[in-house]
Amino acid sequence: MVKAGRFIFADARAWPWCVLAFGVLAALIDPAFTTTAAPWPFVIALFVFGMPHGCADWIVAARLSGRVGAWSRISGFTGYLCQMLACLALMALLPGVAALMFLCLTMFHFGMADATAVDADKDGFVARWGLALGRGMLLLSTAFAAHPVAAWAPFEQIETALSAWQNGAASAWMPTPEQMRPLAFIGVGAGVVFALASAAARARRGHVRAAVMDLVENALVASMAALADPLFAVGMFFIGVHAFRHTRRLACTSNIIAAPFTRSGFVTRIVRVHVLSLPLLWPTIPCMIPLCLLLGGFNAHSLAVASIAFYMITTLPHHLLGLRLPSADLAPAAA
Repeated sequence: MVKAGRFIFADARAWPWCVLAFGVLAALIDPAFTTTAAPWPFVIALFVFGMPHGCADWIVAARLSGRVGAWSRISGFTGYLCQMLACLALMALLPGVAALMFLCLTMFHFGMADATAVDADKDGFVARWGLALGRGMLLLSTAFAAHPVAAWAPFEQIETALSAWQNGAASAWMPTPEQMRPLAFIGVGAGVVFALASAAARARRGHVRAAVMDLVENALVASMAALADPLFAVGMFFIGVHAFRHTRRLACTSNIIAAPFTRSGFVTRIVRVHVLSLPLLWPTIPCMIPLCLLLGGFNAHSLAVASIAFYMITTLPHHLLGLRLPSADLAPAAA
């Protein structure tokens, strides 16, 4: 049982597939459950995988730059904070533009992380970018195509809250769900083409099994996005696929996890990544308080929407820092 548990968490596909399969089955058996439970993946992600995988950026930035000491780390993190402030300003002034840019960046961010996690990066340009673009589009475009109003609702709520806080000053242009839906259908079609191109490229490299598994995973992602409440679908993908795989990558990178934990078992290293996130997690969680108050109080739905607002501010610097991560060099299944 212990060995099986280690395998599920160590393998790049096993745990994400369990999460995706649960999401699909839940939507097939009881669609109303996915609506009721929609905010909870984001709430859980505040403490497990989700927020911690981003808050580890404090240590990641320091170790990638070789910075030691509080002041050195703070000065090295200044650029990251400035990017956050720029994203915050854009969100406050042009919430509709900020939301669209965030959705496009999220497609890239989720897809690129998946391409690295399943080794599509090693099979050439088409394999990598086909999977990266296809995966992100099949998640978000499918959600907006199948549930345009519900998918756009968190961003509309954020815009409404900002407008009320600024006495109408934030009432800038916002796309409507009706305007978004045709673009979403185009995104779904493009996602299918990109996914098939990636699988074909991987198969030509002799990695037929990997190509088939990519297609199965794409089908699970698209099915969950089409059948489940969009907030639930994206939240499940975020905590169970993206954040898990990023945390897994950090746990398998010796420069980040550092000795003596490089010799520890995989689960210990996963816990270590969460510990490394604490210096930034502790000040981050209080930042959620004013966001929740702005968005309606302290309940699961407000916490989920506040999380999305916070990720609109932080995804750009997080993504750019992630591009600097070295390749993983530790075996995930170490005992």
